[in-house]
Amino acid sequence: MRRAFVVQIGPETKPAEGLFEGWVEEVDSFTELRFRSTEELLKFLGERLDLVMTSTDKAQAANKSEQVPSKKKNSRKERSSP
Repeated sequence: MRRAFVVQIGPETKPAEGLFEGWVEEVDSFTELRFRSTEELLKFLGERLDLVMTSTDKAQAANKSEQVPSKKKNSRKERSSP
């Protein structure tokens, strides 16, 4: 499951005051972070998403380079010159 995260908001969170704290975990890698601000949370999410996007781009590029182009068949019969 790519790009999936679990976020648990902690008891000290006070959205009206702009205070957010809790835990976030990336499901695929089990990488987790205890965050104490929205900036920390967003930084973690951004870094993890960048890693996923970069690895996806590299995998797609590798797949393209491994593909062998198919030869098109000529539908016309070749004519010999008189």
